[in-house]
Amino acid sequence: MKKAKGVVWDLGCLYTKENDPEINKDSDSALERARSFQEQYHGKIDAGTCTPELLLAAVKEYEAIIEASYRPYAMANLLFFADGRNDTYKAMVAKVQEAMTRINNEMLFFSLEIQSVTDEKMAELLESGVLSHYKHHLESLRLFTPHMLSEKEEQVVNRKNLSGKTAFVNLFDEFTADFEWEFELDGEKNTVTQSELRELARHQDAEVRRRAKEAHDGKFGDNALIFTNIFGSLIKDHATEMEMRGYESPIQPSLLNNKVPAEVVNTMMDVTGAHNHLPQQFCRLKAKMLGLSKLKGSDLHAPVNQSGKVVPFENGKALVLESFSSFSPEFGKIIRGAFEQNWIDAEIRPGKRGGAFCYSVGPSAHPFVLMNYVDNIDSVYTMAHEFGHALHSVLACEKESLLTFHPPLVLAETASVFAEMLLTRKLLAEETDRESRVQIIASKLEDFFGTISRQTMYTRFELDTHLEGAKHRLSADDFCRLWIKHRDEMYGDTVDFLEEEKWFWSVIPHFIHSRFYCYAYTFGALFVLALFNQYEKEGEAFVPKYRALLAAGDSNWPEHLIQELGLDFSEKSFWEGGFVVIESLLNELTELVG
Repeated sequence: MKKAKGVVWDLGCLYTKENDPEINKDSDSALERARSFQEQYHGKIDAGTCTPELLLAAVKEYEAIIEASYRPYAMANLLFFADGRNDTYKAMVAKVQEAMTRINNEMLFFSLEIQSVTDEKMAELLESGVLSHYKHHLESLRLFTPHMLSEKEEQVVNRKNLSGKTAFVNLFDEFTADFEWEFELDGEKNTVTQSELRELARHQDAEVRRRAKEAHDGKFGDNALIFTNIFGSLIKDHATEMEMRGYESPIQPSLLNNKVPAEVVNTMMDVTGAHNHLPQQFCRLKAKMLGLSKLKGSDLHAPVNQSGKVVPFENGKALVLESFSSFSPEFGKIIRGAFEQNWIDAEIRPGKRGGAFCYSVGPSAHPFVLMNYVDNIDSVYTMAHEFGHALHSVLACEKESLLTFHPPLVLAETASVFAEMLLTRKLLAEETDRESRVQIIASKLEDFFGTISRQTMYTRFELDTHLEGAKHRLSADDFCRLWIKHRDEMYGDTVDFLEEEKWFWSVIPHFIHSRFYCYAYTFGALFVLALFNQYEKEGEAFVPKYRALLAAGDSNWPEHLIQELGLDFSEKSFWEGGFVVIESLLNELTELVG
């Protein structure tokens, strides 16, 4: 039986159907508005005579055009994610990408002119108060001023990306959407999807786990030529652009986007690396729980007891609703409405994208959650995580607009990880059985090490591939060498990895879709541990502070939003505090195991 069968999202708030003529009309209309915008405002923003009122009118129109273009773009992509084998959806994605590029090119001058306004003139414009809603957006945009090219050069970059990096991203998505495996279980052969095979890698039987992990990672290794060329080409493309724009490091654009100093992220990763003894200690403890002398790579996600508790979708949904509601009845009401209005697509089917995400369209439409529910507690955590994102989006859209609602990546994982902590708190509060508590704590620690330590390992690997790939073409062996190097720094000698696992670098979609995203998971998780400590101390008094943080969206600098909560991310102790919580959980687990 397929998990969460029939739980599919309703895209009706975007368009009535996949061939709704309004999709093309909206896309064409947005392009026409973009052309009119260009005629009306080109050359007037960086002119010395620009007034606050003129700039405000321009920003509002620019924002409205972008939001109008997002709706057909979102529709096409959500259809494709739900069925990546459908040629009609593939064509729709290509068409909206082309339209979006044309729209962006028509209005490209706007950002460039804002960036070329003198500091004195911009200060004068902002001091008027007329632009207060967009002040942070305008200041953030100007961070990129030293790295911008001419308008014509920027247009060429945008156009060439359609047949360059965007094409490679599309190839990755379309190619992996077709992946299926023949897998024998209990004497019966079945065709399974990537999500189903990943679930088998968590099977009670160690031999099933090993075969599933070998099959999964091995298939990516069998296609190493494709993945090496995709990843290598994206690295080279990025290196070329970094040189053209004068960036000092391949990670620098991500840091500017997230509005965090490099030294803060470096401190965070250094502190995380200095605590690699904790995941190593956990691996040794897990081996003991499994009755093994040492873990294999295929044992990393093994269940630590034999309960094999099945959690059907409706039960998982109830747990998620209760955990949100116990923190805030308002939050529970928002998430209940999300389920009632079918924001989620949870069933497993061929061609559907693996993994999970929350897709935020903007203030004009609610977010959408995609996941592949497999009737276990891990899926419940995934559901809580993604609906945390959805809640963040809903609250940020209350007062913010398209240009100011989406938080930078370092804060974008706050609500999702906090939702997981609320679920953990609920489960531990209600569970007195020793074996169940062991399962809950072990699962949460496994998740923390995956979200914090492993994501830092991913970032270190990604940074090394970009630094080496800028100098010479990386071979498949080069990627595997760098992967193993950083993997072993994290796990030490506590795990014997399967030969096929050297290919896992080619599985990670973030390296393809959104370079240097992964450190945001580490940031979000450690930040949430600090927040949760405050919540445990303050109780209900903390709720409005947390709500205000989520509702702020991207209206202020991360540093200031965090300082308003009484925290300072420039301090090493800020990052070390999270590991105190983790170590406490690890000690509790050690005592329970005996």
